[in-house]
Amino acid sequence: MRVTQPAVLVGNYDWSEDLLPRAEYDARLKQVLGKLDGGLAGLVIYGNKIDNAALAYVSNFAPKIESAIALLTKDGKLRIHAAGSPQMMVNAKRLTWVEDVRPQRDIPKHIADWADEAAGQGPLGFWATDTIPADLLPRIEAGLGGRKLVDVGASLNALLREKSPVALKLSRAACGVLGKAVAAMKDRFNGESGREAAIAAERAAADAGAQDARVLISLSKGGTPTAIDYPDGGKLDPLLAYVAVRYAGYWAEGFVTLTSMNHDTVTKTQAALRAMLAIAKAGTSVAALRDAAQTALGGLAIHPAARQLAVGIGLMLEETEAEPDGIAKLEAGRVYSLRAGASRSPSDNALLSAMVVPKEGGVDVLWSALD
Repeated sequence: MRVTQPAVLVGNYDWSEDLLPRAEYDARLKQVLGKLDGGLAGLVIYGNKIDNAALAYVSNFAPKIESAIALLTKDGKLRIHAAGSPQMMVNAKRLTWVEDVRPQRDIPKHIADWADEAAGQGPLGFWATDTIPADLLPRIEAGLGGRKLVDVGASLNALLREKSPVALKLSRAACGVLGKAVAAMKDRFNGESGREAAIAAERAAADAGAQDARVLISLSKGGTPTAIDYPDGGKLDPLLAYVAVRYAGYWAEGFVTLTSMNHDTVTKTQAALRAMLAIAKAGTSVAALRDAAQTALGGLAIHPAARQLAVGIGLMLEETEAEPDGIAKLEAGRVYSLRAGASRSPSDNALLSAMVVPKEGGVDVLWSALD
């Protein structure tokens, strides 16, 4: 789901040794350096306020405005350039364990100066996301004066999909925050408008320590969840909603359908999610999950928002997959959102989901709309 992005990140993104120990980052840097080609002289890591998974993975840094870069040498020394004045770097340093945090003025020049000063001769690796400005890479390459820039994202993105014990613990905590947000939404749904229910979810997430909370709701009876940018339409029944929260850098998401009626479409969607959870385990193919869901739906069409029924989630709200067509099968130790949805008519739809970690004999359910 694509949700409305905040103009400025306002949650608490300060680095906490208790939540993410320095030893976790030492291990991550070792993994990153181990995946780099021996001929690369160093690594440039780009992130912005919309997508900063790679940057957060190595440093915990999430730019609250604009963007930032991390520069990693082959011997593991890390430097960050962040938007803001020298005075603002005092606050910026609170976002990371990295001690060398400098103002960002001209990204290509920062990289060129660092390459000449700290990195050895040879090409540089580059790790970024699809949200990087289209004109930035050509300007970086021009500033390097012929030194080659190698995109290593395909290799390093695999590290984001893997979950250490610390990452799994934080994903579980994020699901706890998600549960509180959804519970608040359900409480407010009784007799209140969809907008009021969404606001209640956002407040509950913030009270539970969420760094970010994104809520989409139906704007018409049974409609697909979307951004709340129209006048309040009053109470809608059924109300379809999507809630995503971020805690300590890790995302959790959930689809829920709220109704006060006996609703066959909801009942069949519940059956579809139960059928998926019943067979899900490490190695289960997405095709098998789809067959189980389709059988339980009894001929109802899968809702468009649930066509991608297994989504990897972590430091990215939707993780980049190795397979061109997305996830082919569930992998042990990863965190997934399993989505079930049914569509009967424009006003008769349902969406539900669960957050799971596959293992050999099944899945650990971190959160479920069925609870």
